[in-house]
Amino acid sequence: MAVIKKGAALSTAVQQKNCNVTNDGYGLLTSTVLWQGDLAGVPILKGSDHPEFSFMKAWKIQREFTTTSRIEYKVDYVGICTEAAGDAESPGLWTVATNTTANISGAASLASEGITSHPKFFNATSGSPPAPDLNAMIAGYGTGTASAPVYPASTLVTGEYVGLNGAHFKKVGTTYQFTGFKDPSASYRAFYGKSNYLAPTTGLSGIIYTSSEAVVQKFIECVGRSTLVNGWSGGPKLVPDFMGVYWEGSFGAQLLLAGVNFEQYGHVYKCSYQIRINKEGWPVQVYPQFLA
Repeated sequence: MAVIKKGAALSTAVQQKNCNVTNDGYGLLTSTVLWQGDLAGVPILKGSDHPEFSFMKAWKIQREFTTTSRIEYKVDYVGICTEAAGDAESPGLWTVATNTTANISGAASLASEGITSHPKFFNATSGSPPAPDLNAMIAGYGTGTASAPVYPASTLVTGEYVGLNGAHFKKVGTTYQFTGFKDPSASYRAFYGKSNYLAPTTGLSGIIYTSSEAVVQKFIECVGRSTLVNGWSGGPKLVPDFMGVYWEGSFGAQLLLAGVNFEQYGHVYKCSYQIRINKEGWPVQVYPQFLA
């Protein structure tokens, strides 16, 4: 029995009705388009251009063999755009970009730290210890200085020395090593028996999509490095300006790239990263700054 064919030849696939393009609000464009063509025609392949925006490329293709001679394609496209103006929503104003804007989330919490790491353990800007003054010293520095303390001998623990609030030290060479708050009768007993305190810590998580392999490689290179600004030179902005544009503490840069994960979607890469913020700064000897 002969096969009867009707309709025009579709050697080049024809786009079916409807073409929706979605902007996620940060510059990532996604779209799904249906096509129909002849089985023996030119196939739609990964990397093919989107029918409306050529900078969007096919990355996921589903084929449905509807008859012995016809095929339907369901094609997912992805691309990165920038807006011509901040309030522009017309798709006609979307133009190609390398990186999306960072989608940031954050959390501020408390974490346990050794009491000797508190910035007021040895010194303070003002105040008269041992009164519970916000600016008061915790252990003080005796008759010496903050960088070279000199403590009197303890009458409570033989061989040890005493600071403010019952803080005790043992002498190792010319330096003092903190051993604890040991005086239960200290005039201010809040520190008695304590060795840690809850320090504020802030962590940020961000997602950036990029079409640049160099950006992905730079993310990987910068893990474990600190930065004074919101990113590296010529790269995407990792932290929004409303949080600050210059990050310097007393010990170094305050931002640290703590980790990054990446996924590939055709020619676009999703980079998920974590940043830790240290108010005092990350010592450059341990956490070198971003590579240029």
